Amino acid sequence: MHKLLRRQLRQSQKDGTTDLAALLELVEAAYEEVDRERRFMAHAYEVMRDEQAALATRQVKTYEVMAQIRAEKAEAERARAVAESELLKQERLSVLGQLTATVAHELRNPLSAIRNSIHTVRDLTAGASLPLDRPLQRIERNIKRCDAIIDDLLDYARAREPVTQPLALDGWLEEVLEEQSVPPGILLERRLDAGGATVALDTDRFRRVITNLLENAFQSLIDAGDRPRRVAITTAAADGVEIAIEDSGAGIAPDVLPRIFEPLFSTKSFGTGLGLPTVKQIVEQHQGTIAVASTVGAGTTVRIRLPAAALRSEQASAA
Repeated sequence: MHKLLRRQLRQSQKDGTTDLAALLELVEAAYEEVDRERRFMAHAYEVMRDEQAALATRQVKTYEVMAQIRAEKAEAERARAVAESELLKQERLSVLGQLTATVAHELRNPLSAIRNSIHTVRDLTAGASLPLDRPLQRIERNIKRCDAIIDDLLDYARAREPVTQPLALDGWLEEVLEEQSVPPGILLERRLDAGGATVALDTDRFRRVITNLLENAFQSLIDAGDRPRRVAITTAAADGVEIAIEDSGAGIAPDVLPRIFEPLFSTKSFGTGLGLPTVKQIVEQHQGTIAVASTVGAGTTVRIRLPAAALRSEQASAA
């Protein structure tokens, strides 16, 4: 159309005449053609833009699906690792249980024979001026330590389900604390503020939790230096109940703290490394949680949270 318009203009110049009507028609036709091309280009641009938007949307969805797949894969890997860890733990406990049964049987008899022999020696040497009291006492102490090790192994390897009953926490804890032997020079503070809150406890097993934690607190005060030798046990009621045992002892090193609940891990020269794992096991059997915070040179705080007996009863009814 543009070429035709140019030819018409050149012909008009040669002839010396100008057909305005024809020129106008050509100009209008040229405008229409330009308009059609503009509309075509606009339409093509819209189509291309829509296709690009659709492509971008598909890419975003693809990225989202890939991210979800990666997240699910990571979660599956974590679940597999947890399952493998739990399976390994169960296998170790099974082996430990079998080993414990054998060791307990093989050790109880000779320990009993040694204990009976000590009584016989005491009877035979009664009234004699022989320096045997201290050696015999040392032997008896070590027999008790061996018995305690066997008890720890049996308790952890053959953990039974707790047989619980609802109890007023403060009253029960007061009785347990009265039974404790506090080393000389250590102040045991009590702030029992749980009011009438009740918890479902297996008293025999949970007594071991309190006793074990208090013994650990007392032992930590051996290296307390000139600091006050203080252990505080407190209770409170809020969304269940909390028991806190705080000492002013030497504290736990940061590299040791994450491992204190690992079975068979211990920093003591004599022991099984099953004290705190057994404590954690018993607390969790009571549907509770236990957490330890410690600062080297300042002391350690252990917090146990347990559901109130009333809350547990409501949950059981709802189930």
